[in-house]
This record gives sequence, structure tokens and C-alpha cells, in this order.
Amino acid sequence: MLMAMTIVFTASCSSSDDADPLATLNIQVAADQQITDYSTYKVTARESKSGTSYTVAPDDKGVASFQLPLGAYNVTVENTDDNGVTTMYGKLENYVLGGTEAKTQTIKVESTINSQEPSFVLDELYFNGDKNGEYSYLYYESYITIRNNSDKPLYADGLSIGICGDYNSIENNEEMGAYEAKDEIVLSQLFTIPGDGNDYLVKPGESIVLAHSAINHKLDADGKVDATKPYSIDLSGADFEFFVPYEYVMTADNPEVKNMIVDHAASEAFNWGYVGETPIVLAKLTEAERKAMTANMKKMQMPKSSYTLTLDYIFLPKSKVIDGVETGNADGHVRSILPAAIDRTSILVNTKYGFDGQFIQRKRIQGTNKVADTNNSKEDFEIIAHGQKSYPKK
Repeated sequence: MLMAMTIVFTASCSSSDDADPLATLNIQVAADQQITDYSTYKVTARESKSGTSYTVAPDDKGVASFQLPLGAYNVTVENTDDNGVTTMYGKLENYVLGGTEAKTQTIKVESTINSQEPSFVLDELYFNGDKNGEYSYLYYESYITIRNNSDKPLYADGLSIGICGDYNSIENNEEMGAYEAKDEIVLSQLFTIPGDGNDYLVKPGESIVLAHSAINHKLDADGKVDATKPYSIDLSGADFEFFVPYEYVMTADNPEVKNMIVDHAASEAFNWGYVGETPIVLAKLTEAERKAMTANMKKMQMPKSSYTLTLDYIFLPKSKVIDGVETGNADGHVRSILPAAIDRTSILVNTKYGFDGQFIQRKRIQGTNKVADTNNSKEDFEIIAHGQKSYPKK
């Protein structure tokens, strides 16, 4: 009996000694703006190795206390609105919790209106155009879709589309290349989705459509579907339109479709080109940052201009880009314009002058509502001949 009691006692002591020690981690949530009650926020600590998550609601002063096993953690803080959209966000990455003494860390939250967190991606890109017959070319039917590739609803307010000013079909442009060497992207155009920050909700897996000309291009002059235009599309249901008010504007302004904010259009038009040699970026900027960019524009020679035409260009910091696609012409691509951190490769259309019906879209991930996004356009995208889609008015 004495031996048995000794064994049981030893086993109990051993079990107690082997229990994982816990440490107290206090998270102090803070913000630059005045917040009187943090109790609606959520603080989550995720252990890196096991993936185990722990969630605590802070008190009204913003203090959240955890009892956690020792390890490395990623800690996030967020607050959501009635639509489930994260409005305030902050994070602490790779924090190593070692030793059992109490630790305190401060995490500052910021408005997600200007967040650079990966969320939206450029999805469908139709710039190449098509032709209905030998002499009927589709000039104004280009469009872009922006997809919410996250697991949460998001607001699209303030997203900007930038069209690169440099051409990837020519050797290095020394003047423009000097900016690219400083991780600034030369833009000929910048357009922004309007809104006050919570106007345009996009659910996970859904997209918004930005049309060059938001009309039904299938119709003839009498308003009837023209059977001789099999490749034309209906963009009357687009969410936004790239309309640049100008004396000689060539597109109609559909009053039923909201216009993108025209921050800068060097040639007084939305001009994407038809062979993809001017890559596209999706950026998140404050209004002040956009104004600063246009206030510091520089006049430079337009690439490939036979008469040394000069235009005003602006410069986008690489850090403000949330997605970008290095598009181009398979027979004319010479070099990449976008930094490798934005796109390591390129998606190239098989066209010489455009109008060959080369439609580009991201590959769908089977069994999910997500699309491929590895910053590798050659693998993330596919080209579908005459695959352009209609987005009719609902």
C-alpha cells in the first residue's frame, strides 16, 4: 500500500509540474481620436504554431486581459458596424510571450477607410476590345471589376484606380525610370470611387463594375439590339463610370451611373490603351494624399509620342498600392513597370494593335468564393477569348 500511494503521489506531482505555464498579457487598445467606450471592440490573440485563438472583449477603457500559454502570437483588434464591416483595426505581429510575469502591450487602432490590409483585388480586366466584322471596332466597351476577396464585407469608398504612364513595351525610360527606382509608380491617370466611407458595401466574393462608358453597347441607333454586333456588351448596370468632362469628350455620361472622381487624367480622357502596355493598380489613398500627388505633378514626354508630346504625370508611392496587374502585349513586352512586390510576373495578351477580344480575369479557387491572389499574374489570371461580360441595368 505504501508503494502504491507513493506511485500515485508521484504521478500527481508530475502531472501538475508538466502543466503548461500561463502568463498574463494585457492589451491596451488606443487611438489617435477620442473614443469613450472600447467595450464594443474585439481583441483576438492567435498562437502562431498551433493556430489556437483566444478572444477577449476589452473594458470601456480599452484594457483586455488574457491568460495565455507561452508562445508567439499575432494579436488583432477590431470594431465592426451594423453591416459587419470592420471600421477600426489594429494589430501586433509576432509577439513572443515568454516568462510568466504579466506583460502589457499597446495596440493602436485606425480607421479601415485608409487601411492597406489585403482585401480588394482587380478581377476582370477588359481593355483589348473586340471587333464586330472587319471595320466595326469596339472602342468604349472596356471595363474593370474590383472584387472583395476577403471573408468580411467591406466598403469600396475611396479605392483608386491608377493607369501607369510608362510603357512596358519600350526600353527603360530614364526620366520615368528615376521615379520607379525610388519605388514610385508613374501614373497618367487616377480615378477614385466616391463616398464618405460607408456608402458602397461589397460583400465577400462580390464585385463592383467600373465602366469606360456605362451604356448598352448592344443597341443600334434606334435602341434595338443590333444582331451584327455579337461581341458588344451591355454595361448599363455598371456601378461607376469613368467619365471625364471635357469639351471634346467622346463618351456619353449616363446620369443613372455614378461617376468616378477624376483626380488626374493627363490626356483629358480615360485612356487605358488596347494592348495592355500601361499596367493598372488599385490603391488606397486619403483625399489629402491624392491632392498632394496632383499638386506635385511633373510634365514629361509621353512614351512613343512621335512629336515629343509632353503630358502631366503624377507619382504614386508603392506603399499605397493594394493590388496591381502587369498587363502587356506578348509580342511587345520588354520590361516590367510594377515592382516585384506588387506583381512578380505579367499577364500578356496575344494582340498587336488591339481589338482581338482578349478578356482577362482571375482564376477562381474551386469550392470557395475567392480568386487566386499570389502577386503572380501569369499564374493568377487567365485569358478567355471573347469572354467579356455584360452587366445590364437591374
